[in-house]
Formats: sequence, structure tokens, C-alpha cells
Amino acid sequence: MEFLWAMAITAGMWTWVVKSRGEWNLVLANLAGLGSGLIVYVVSAVVLEDVFDLENPKNLAYSIIALMTSLGALFGVWMWIASQPQPEHAVARHLLGALGGLVAGVVMMSIFALND
Repeated sequence: MEFLWAMAITAGMWTWVVKSRGEWNLVLANLAGLGSGLIVYVVSAVVLEDVFDLENPKNLAYSIIALMTSLGALFGVWMWIASQPQPEHAVARHLLGALGGLVAGVVMMSIFALND
């Protein structure tokens, strides 16, 4: 039953991402759809097992939240800095964004590690 649940969630997210891809390349949209489907499945499995109190270690949910928050900080700061008009060269903006995103991700992971 869990396998069918995983397939349904992954296929639903995959289809939704590929249909709403806009100007994205089809290959990138398929990869993003697969990745987002797997992430949604893992998160929903953790939430459902916590709600129904099944045999699930509590650290798994905490680890997933810490990882997703850190990755969100990394990519959010990166995209925010990369979309700014200064510096003018796109490569310099992305390098600066990657550096800022890396710092934000490490700070978030450190906060979660210190609170554990």
C-alpha cells in the first residue's frame, strides 16, 4: 500500500510540475517533477506516521525539517542575490549569491545542530 501511495504522490507532483513548466526545458522540468514528487512523498510519509503514531523514529522528521530549511535558505538567498542588479556581470552575481546562500545554509544547519 505504501508503494502505491508513493507512486501516486510522485506521479501527481511530476505531472503538475511538467504541465506548469512555463519556459523551462522539458528535461529540467522532468527532473524537477521527479525530485519534488519524492520530497513530497517523504514529507507526507513522515507526517502521516507521526499523526498515526507508527513505528517511526522522531529524529527522521527533525532531520528532514532541518535539511529542507537549510536548503531553502541556501537557494532562497542565492536566488535573491542573483536577481539583484548589482554587480552587473551575471557570473559575479551568481558567485556572490552562492556564497551568501552557502553561509545562510550553514547558519541554519548550525542553529538546528545547536538546538538538538
